[in-house]
Parts: sequence; C-alpha cells; structure tokens
Amino acid sequence: MYTYKEFVDEANAYYRSLPIETNEIYKKYYVNIKLDGFGAEDEVDINKNESETELLALDIAEKTKIKFNAIISDHSVKSFDKDLKISDSESVGIASLTDKMFKSSEDKLAAFSNANSNRFIFIELGDSEHKKVNLLFVNRCSLNVQVMVKTGKKSDLTVLEFFASASDADSLVTALHETNIGEDSNVEINMVHNENDRVNIVNLYKARLHDRSKLKANFVYSGGCATKTRTHVDSDGIDSNAEITEFAFGAENQRFDISTAITNKKRRSAAILDSGAVLDGSSQCMLKGFAKVENGTKGCLSRITERGILLSKDAHIDALPDMSIDYSDEVKATHSAATSPIDEDALFYLQSRGLEEKVAKRMFIIAFVSKYVSKMNDGISSEIAMSIILDRLEGGIPGNIPGITANKIWKSR
Repeated sequence: MYTYKEFVDEANAYYRSLPIETNEIYKKYYVNIKLDGFGAEDEVDINKNESETELLALDIAEKTKIKFNAIISDHSVKSFDKDLKISDSESVGIASLTDKMFKSSEDKLAAFSNANSNRFIFIELGDSEHKKVNLLFVNRCSLNVQVMVKTGKKSDLTVLEFFASASDADSLVTALHETNIGEDSNVEINMVHNENDRVNIVNLYKARLHDRSKLKANFVYSGGCATKTRTHVDSDGIDSNAEITEFAFGAENQRFDISTAITNKKRRSAAILDSGAVLDGSSQCMLKGFAKVENGTKGCLSRITERGILLSKDAHIDALPDMSIDYSDEVKATHSAATSPIDEDALFYLQSRGLEEKVAKRMFIIAFVSKYVSKMNDGISSEIAMSIILDRLEGGIPGNIPGITANKIWKSR
C-alpha cells in the first residue's frame, strides 16, 4: 500500500535531484531560496506561537471587517464554513494527492511543497453553484499549505487568500494552489501576500480551464524578504478566457522572482498576462512571462505585458517576456516590456497644475498601481491590496496591517 511516508520520501528524493531551472533563457535571472532546514515540523514554543498568531488574526479581522471562512496557521485551523474541507498531512487521503496537477517530478519547489505541506484546503463546487470564500493564512514559524479548487459546470466562485505573518525568526511560507474550472464557469482568485521581512515566500499556482470557462487570477506581493513564484495557466477549452495579473511592490532589499507561463491549447481561447512592479530602495524584481500557442488554436489571443517603475537608482527590474508560437492561422499574439523612473514630463504637467512634487509623484504611482489592483472584481480584495500598497508608499514596513478602507484609496490625499 502506498503510504504517506513513501510519498514524502519520493518527493524529497525529487527535490534533491532535480535542477533548479530548466529554461535556458531564465537561468541567470533567479532568486535562490534555500529550502533546506525549512519544513512542516519546526520546533516552536506552541503557546507563544498560538498567542502571537491569534492576536494577529484578530487584528486583521478587525481592520479589514472581513468574515473569514477559515483561519489557517502553522499550529491550528479554525473553520467557520461546514462545506470547506480542511485536512492535515496525517488525515488527507492519498487519493487526493495522486491526481494533482503539480507533480513532484516537475521541479524541486513542487516536490518540496508536496513533501512538507501540513494544511490542505479543498474548495469544491458542484454544477450551477455560487460561492465566495475568504481565507486568512497566518504564520509564526514555517507554514506549508495547499489549496485545491474544483468547480462543476456553470458555477461561480470568488476566493480571497490573505497571507500575513507574526514571525520573529527566519521562516518559510509555501503555498501551492490548483484550480480546475468546469465548463461555462467563472472563477476569480485574489491572493495578497503581506508577510513581514523575516519570511521567505514560495507561491506555486496552476490552473486548467475547460470550454467557455473564465479565470481571473490576481496576485499582489508586498511583504516578505524573498519571494519566488511559479504560475502555469492552461486555456484548455474552446472559448476559454484566462486573465492573469501580477503586481509587486518592493523597498529596501526585498527580492521578487515572478515566473509565469500561459498556454493556449484550444481554438478561440484567450490567455493574457499583465505583470507590473514598483520598486524603491535596493529592491529587485524579475518578471519572467512565457506564452505558448499550441497547434489547432485558430482564433486565439495570447498577450504578455510587463511594466515597471523605479523609485530609486539602486532598484532594479528585469522584464523578460518570451513567446513560442506553434500555430499562426488567425492568431493574435503579442508581448512587450518597459521599465523606467517616473516620467519627468508627466510630473512637470501635474506640477504645472499646482500640485507639489511629492503629491504629483504619489498620484502618478497610484495611477500605475490602480491599473493592476482594479483588475480585482471583488471589492474587499482590491481595497485590502490598495491600502497595503499605499501604506508601503508612505514608508510602512513589510507585514504592517493598515486600516483597510475604501475611503480615498483611489486618489491622492
């Protein structure tokens, strides 16, 4: 019988043996996160751990006014939704793991996450069901979670995943997500990472769309010390539509390695990636977008756009869009990238209208950020993301939880 221990041993063996990167173009653009030493069984003071994370969870709930369906931490799970399935590594069925989209043989990050995950969240919708799920993830030591989303036909699902941290030592948050969308269904996934600067973040996301299904996946990265992401979305259905939006705000010496692959697999499918970053201090960000148009995808749309603003001469962005087209009959496929400091002409124009330079810069940045945050259809998700970014613009540290309010977040104060 295939036991969980055997599964872990197999995954760890893959983790030790697989190369870090397989894409030749991106090999030198890489943020290394040493996974050794991080796992699901860090030794901690359980009482202190529970107290710190509960206090942070209460603070977030009070400031955001969100009713969370579940609060997941490194030591406990509190679920307020009877339809939400949450398991730990001891009770999750091995059958739930063997048909995963993320295979341990794919790369070392997937292998590590599969081997060390200690929380499994299953969100499943039947045909014609509608649901909104808000999840809060809080860590003090390392937290390794997996979120599995699956919908039936003609369903409608919105998910908010908010990540925060009470860590006072170096720790790791690994989040592996899988989204399988049934025919004629709409899914919106909003993830906001706002961990403090003691946390290393690994975010893995994979999605598959079927006929006429739609996905809006929005990722906002503001916290953490080093962030490494791997996203792979397949528009694997006729008339399917996938829109992926990523945004990173960094300051001081934060580092972001954001790698995303989108694939058109069926005719008239759409796969769109929009990535952006605003960096200050000596922070660094790599935006690595790859698009593939497979054979037999007549009438499809594939697009990658990468944009960045540098607020400091020491900040750095590498924008690296790439595209592979196997089929070109009535296909629209484009990619572009641009990074720069704040446009001096735009600043001059705003100042000529009576605005002080500081206010003019803030307006310019907010306008840029709003392009990404406004992609979130879920109002509370966009308010949380924008409030956190505005707090960072005003000197807030990674992981700080500002008051979340819609008042004045879309215009300069």
